[in-house]
Amino acid sequence: MSNAVQQYLSDTCSELCNLLVIDDEESNLKAIIRTFKRTKYQVFTASSAAEGLEILRQHEIQVVLSDFRMPDIDGGTLVKNIKQCYPNIISLILTGYADFDAAVDVMNSGAAYKFLTKPWNNQLLIQDIDQAFKEYEHRLLKMSKEKLNEQYIKPDRVKLDSTIKFLLQQQAKFALASVMISDISLHDQYWAQRGDEKLLGLESVVKNIRACLPLSCEVYEVEVDQVLIIIPESECDQELHKKLTLLSGALSACSASDSNIPKLQCNLSYAIAPFSDMDIHQLLHSIRNLPEQDFHESKLNGQKPCIVKLDDSYVAKKKRKKTIQNSIQQAINSDQFSLYYQPKVRMSDGVVVNAEVLMRWQHKTLGWVSPLEFITLSELDGQIEKIGSWLLTNSVNQLINLQKQYGESLKLAINVSPRQLKNNNIVDEVAYLLDKTGLKPASLELEITEGCIIEDLAQTSEILWKLKRLGVSIAIDDFGSGYTSFAYLTKLPVDVLKLDKILIDDLGINTDVSDMIQSVIGLCKKMQIEVVAEGVEDERQVKILKEFGCDYIQGYVYSKPVEKPEFERILINQPFKVTSN
Repeated sequence: MSNAVQQYLSDTCSELCNLLVIDDEESNLKAIIRTFKRTKYQVFTASSAAEGLEILRQHEIQVVLSDFRMPDIDGGTLVKNIKQCYPNIISLILTGYADFDAAVDVMNSGAAYKFLTKPWNNQLLIQDIDQAFKEYEHRLLKMSKEKLNEQYIKPDRVKLDSTIKFLLQQQAKFALASVMISDISLHDQYWAQRGDEKLLGLESVVKNIRACLPLSCEVYEVEVDQVLIIIPESECDQELHKKLTLLSGALSACSASDSNIPKLQCNLSYAIAPFSDMDIHQLLHSIRNLPEQDFHESKLNGQKPCIVKLDDSYVAKKKRKKTIQNSIQQAINSDQFSLYYQPKVRMSDGVVVNAEVLMRWQHKTLGWVSPLEFITLSELDGQIEKIGSWLLTNSVNQLINLQKQYGESLKLAINVSPRQLKNNNIVDEVAYLLDKTGLKPASLELEITEGCIIEDLAQTSEILWKLKRLGVSIAIDDFGSGYTSFAYLTKLPVDVLKLDKILIDDLGINTDVSDMIQSVIGLCKKMQIEVVAEGVEDERQVKILKEFGCDYIQGYVYSKPVEKPEFERILINQPFKVTSN
C-alpha cells in the first residue's frame, strides 16, 4: 500500500463510523440504538425510506441497515436507489423469512452487501456491521489505488495492453504469465545499504527471467512488484508448466548464496489465450489479485512450486466457491443442512452410548457439497459461527428426542470451530441451550481440534474452562495430526482424547507409531482421560486397540456416518458387531 493511500485512509476512516438504520417500527429502532450504544458507531435513525434519503443528503453515512417491509418504499427498492446515488455506501437488509426470496433478488442485483434475519442476535448484528464497515474501508482503499494507478501507469503496461490486443486480434497462440514478488522493498533496502544500485527494484528479477526464458518471450515491468511475460505458446501445456517451474526455481535461488539476502518470495500464475470468458482487463485484474489461498491450495495439491493456472476449470471452481458462500445463509434459514451420526463403540462391551454429529448439505443446484468444502469456505468468510450455532442447536434438540427413546445415558459429540472459540459466544449459546431444553450438561461433548490449542493456548484454555464449569465434556480432536503435547493437556479440562486417523493407519505396521499409541493410551488412563480411536477400518486395528486399552472406537469397521433412522437401528441392535470387509 502506498504512503499516500495509507495516509488518506488513516485520516479519513477514523471519522467514518456513521450507521443509518431505517425501520418503520419504533421499537426496532430503539432496540438497535441500545445494541450499538457502547460501540464506536454513531447511529442515525429514520422511520421511512424518504426520511432515510434525507439523512443521506445531510450527513456522510458509510453503512445503511434497512428493514425490508416499509409502507412507502420497500427496503429492496431503497437500497437500489442508494446504490445508484451513493455507490460507496454499504447497504444491509434486515428481513423476516417471508421476504427471503425478494431479499435474495436484491442481493443478486449487487445493491445489498448482506441480508440479516429477524429476530437478530445482538452480538452477531454488531459483528455483521463491523464487517460492513471493513468492506467500506476495503472499497475505499481499492478506489484510492485505482486512482493512483491511473496517474502512474507504467509505459510497459501500455505496451503490454496493445501487444495483447494485437495478438488476440490475430488469434495468435500465446500464454500470459505473471510473477508477483512480495516484500520487494526489503530486497531493495538490502541492496541500497550495500551500495549496489544495479540490483534495486525489479531489475534483478527481470534479469533472471530473461536469462531463464527464450529470447522470443517478452517481459514487461507493469507494477513495482509485478512482471508480466508474453510467451509464444508453441509447446503443450505440460511443457509450459515445466518452463515456469524452472523459472520459479531460478528466482528462488537467486539469493540463496547469501543467507543475509532477503529471499524473493514469488507467486507465479499463467493463462493461455483466448482466456476463456474474460477480457484482457478482467484477466489482468484476476492475475494481480489472486488470493494467497489459491497458491496454498496449489501447494496442498502437490504442486511444487505453487503455480496457478487460470483456465476454464479455475473459473468454474471460483464460481462454485462463490455459489457455496452465497448459499450458506439460505441453507441455514431453510434447514437444507442435515445431521448424520457416526457411532463410538465402547470396547468393553460393544455398546454404543455416544456418537459424533456431522453435517451434510445437499445443495439445490450443486448436489451434495462436501463438509470439507463448505466448512473451509465458511471459516474464511466468517460464516462458520452461524453454521456452528445451527449445528449446536439442532444437535441438542435431536439429542433430547433420542434420549426420550433410548435413555439419558446417550451422549452426542459436536465439533466446535476455532472461530467459535475466539469469543464467549459459544459459552453463552451452550448455557442458553442447556437452560432452555433441560438437557443434562454431561450429555454434551464438545470436540475441538489440535490447531485451536496451538493457535492461542491462553484464550482457548479460558473458554474451555468456562464450558467445563457448565458441566459439558471437552474432547481434543485430531490428536497426532499436529503438535499438541501432554504438557498442553495438563493445562486444559480435557475429558476425551481422539487419536487421529493418520496414526491409526500405521497401527500394527509402524512399530514406533504403535508404541506411541500404546504410551498415549497409558498416559491418558493415568490422567483419567478417555481415548477414542478415529478412522478405524479393519478388525486387526480393533484387536490391537483393545489390547492397548483404548476406550472407544469410531470408524468404518463399525459404521460410516448415517442418518438418524439408521442410527436408531444401531441403538436398537446392541451390542455392536464388526462388519465384514
